[in-house]
Amino acid sequence: MARIRTVPIPDLEDGAWGNVQVTQEISRKNVRLFRQERDEWIIITNDYKFNASELKTGLNLGIDARDTRRPSGWDGRAEVHFHVQNELEFQVDDVYLRVAPILTFHHLMDVSEVLTTNVNGSEIQTQFVSDLQDILNDATLKKPLWLFNHSDDVWAQDFVEPAYTSMPGPEGPITLEVMIRSSQGSRTAGRQVFEYLRNTGRGAAYSTGGTRGEINSMGNLETIPPYSFKDKSFPAGRIIEGSHAESYPTYPHVYDYMRAQEFQDPLILDTDWLAVGHVDEIVQFLPANTPQGWALYIADLKAGIKILEDAKEDHGDTPAFSRPNNTYTSKGLRDVPGLTIAELLTDKLISDNQGFAEKLDVVLNVLKAETGIAPQDIHYVPMVFTTGVCWGPDEGVAPDRNCSTKHAAALYPAVLNGVVLSNSTYLSPKPWGPLIDGTDIMEEATNKVYGEIGLNVVYIDDWYSHHEGGGEVHCGTNTVRVPNKPWWNTEPPAGNGERAGGNEL
Repeated sequence: MARIRTVPIPDLEDGAWGNVQVTQEISRKNVRLFRQERDEWIIITNDYKFNASELKTGLNLGIDARDTRRPSGWDGRAEVHFHVQNELEFQVDDVYLRVAPILTFHHLMDVSEVLTTNVNGSEIQTQFVSDLQDILNDATLKKPLWLFNHSDDVWAQDFVEPAYTSMPGPEGPITLEVMIRSSQGSRTAGRQVFEYLRNTGRGAAYSTGGTRGEINSMGNLETIPPYSFKDKSFPAGRIIEGSHAESYPTYPHVYDYMRAQEFQDPLILDTDWLAVGHVDEIVQFLPANTPQGWALYIADLKAGIKILEDAKEDHGDTPAFSRPNNTYTSKGLRDVPGLTIAELLTDKLISDNQGFAEKLDVVLNVLKAETGIAPQDIHYVPMVFTTGVCWGPDEGVAPDRNCSTKHAAALYPAVLNGVVLSNSTYLSPKPWGPLIDGTDIMEEATNKVYGEIGLNVVYIDDWYSHHEGGGEVHCGTNTVRVPNKPWWNTEPPAGNGERAGGNEL
């Protein structure tokens, strides 16, 4: 609740009375008013009358919101009307409030909890969960792991986006975690957000109407940490989302919902050329000792190809993938490709990655133009993409992307698609690159680029649990974080809404 108090009015007649109302119908349905009686808070209606004695000493009231800001319907505003009747005379006063925005976490915030899916009976997912638990149990991390136990949807990143809302309080910010269910009504795993994640201190929200398509997965929503550039300021960070369809850009359904919050104006990037099409496949923002406190990491496909080309000179017969073949007893798993480096480096692979690199240049130019990030704060992660990756008909990938020879997916487990566990630890999928003189050359390159900002890389095997399905460890997990700075000390960026100001519920 936000507190509302009235000034004592000592000179009232004994028969005086007053009431406190929210008169607009749409607002009244979305807020509750409370009065305090001893140690209890009791809901009041618009027609509840306070007596003269209460008005003389001053009212101690509370108000809370029952919904969030919405792109249509309630915009979060409430006008609270105070009426005092003193015999034939009356006085009125109004206060204008608005529900605080829903904001997404970013990687400068500490992790409080890691989420993943536990699929009973799946040997592969059980091993992934066990390995993840061992990593989180490390004395330098000690992060709790929460399991979705009521679904076989292993993409914990995609059906929920952990977020928060906060307001000033007498002892500091008051924060409520808000789990945003993806706008994918047919994705039943999202129901767990309401059934099991919602709790005391943690709410849940849902923006209905989206399709099961991957554009609406929450892996397609990430957050740039706070920054200011030119006439724009984003004290709570800024959302990025990927669009599909070059000729007629299609935005994620949740775009309008996040824009309605008015503080993290979503920046749209082109992910149409990716088979899955999520922004977390190509960019990330990591804590670093830079003027803005973070660095931009982006996939570098030319560097990935060059690593293989250099290795081919003297080690062309070396297996291109170092992971042992299926190490599980489960049936129906595909073998790890048995190609050598020389066999892998076809003209098509090289040409495809050159074309995808041009797409990444466009993405990078947008990010540079919007954030003003300095060249020395941009880091390039060697990776290799491929085409022709196939999924089942009910897995959310659009038919034109499924088995496509034009759309990109990670060939090696995509090290960029990892999890920032702390300011010093980065959890990455193990790339299983070629072994030369006992060293995985893809892993070596990964250690080098993340070491540039002081991150120690911890690896986890997600080949069969997630990589084979077109995702990685980031796609298969999620994180709840701890807000570290209040958002209300700075006005929202210009142009994000019709008006700003007012108090926050």
